[in-house]
Amino acid sequence: MASERDKRWIMQLDLETLQEFVWPLFIGFVCLTFLDVYTTTLAFDFGPLFHEENPIAAALFNLQFQGYLLALAFKYLPMLPLFYLVFIQDKTGKHEMQVKTLKLAGLVTLAGADLFLFYVVGINNLHALLFAP
Repeated sequence: MASERDKRWIMQLDLETLQEFVWPLFIGFVCLTFLDVYTTTLAFDFGPLFHEENPIAAALFNLQFQGYLLALAFKYLPMLPLFYLVFIQDKTGKHEMQVKTLKLAGLVTLAGADLFLFYVVGINNLHALLFAP
């Protein structure tokens, strides 16, 4: 259960300001996810030179097309709860603290996910973007 101090801190947050940060972070997450899938697909053209570093994705890619589809599902399914966090609203005003808590959780989650994906796409896939056939 949240303490009174935590409740006061959460309630002082401005919902519109949180939304101004959460929305662009979600767009960044979606774009980086699509770019990650795109660069991975480009890397398949490198043939034997391509090595997937993610052990789960590598095992799925070994299953050929069905594994690739399953990997895509695993890649895109996290967007659903994040979409909910971005677009949740409290039109009645009865659940303001819960909505603010979810928006704050979305902000922290999306900031971490964007930083991680920026590293994965920007650093690990730079060669695929620069030297694509």
